[in-house]
Amino acid sequence: MILFVSGATLSVRRYDEVGELIVPAARNKPDNLRLRPGWWAMDNGAFSQFEPELFVRMLEDFYGHPGCRFVAAPDRVGDAHQTLSQWPFWSKLIRGVGFVPALVAQDGMTVNDVPWKEIGALFIGGCDPWKLGTQAMELTAYAKARGLWVHMGRVNSDERIWAADARGIDSFDGSRHSWYPDTHIPRTLAALEQGRLL
Repeated sequence: MILFVSGATLSVRRYDEVGELIVPAARNKPDNLRLRPGWWAMDNGAFSQFEPELFVRMLEDFYGHPGCRFVAAPDRVGDAHQTLSQWPFWSKLIRGVGFVPALVAQDGMTVNDVPWKEIGALFIGGCDPWKLGTQAMELTAYAKARGLWVHMGRVNSDERIWAADARGIDSFDGSRHSWYPDTHIPRTLAALEQGRLL
């Protein structure tokens, strides 16, 4: 699994095993980041507050830069219906500027709800109990069977890292790595390495 970190640019540069998660509110510019192909992705900022202008500006700023794993299409936290309603517009926009759109799975979303032929990646969002429940697990398994990249958001404990790993998640992020990077990035990398050795 790859740990994607938003912000903490100087800390992230010290770790080859860490990727970058670009978020609209940070107003990052490509020249200030590593942007190694396959080691970066873009989120939409909906968990705190979605701002369409900032999201579109982020897409414009990173347009033409190769190797972005996915762009999380704007979603409504905890609301599968609203997330799916927004999907057609935003996914076409994301794909239209050359990026891979990720559908953010939310509470109540099932395998039959997902437009599998349209998505380029799956982002496991939702409230904590749902994120670790059977519906999210089924969505992950189905996405992996289709060869899709699967990311899990808000992974802020070792227990959740193990849960993500057990489900076959490809990448994850968590705010603790952005707020306290020099403490939590090395701890998480050590936990991941320990898991590989077990």
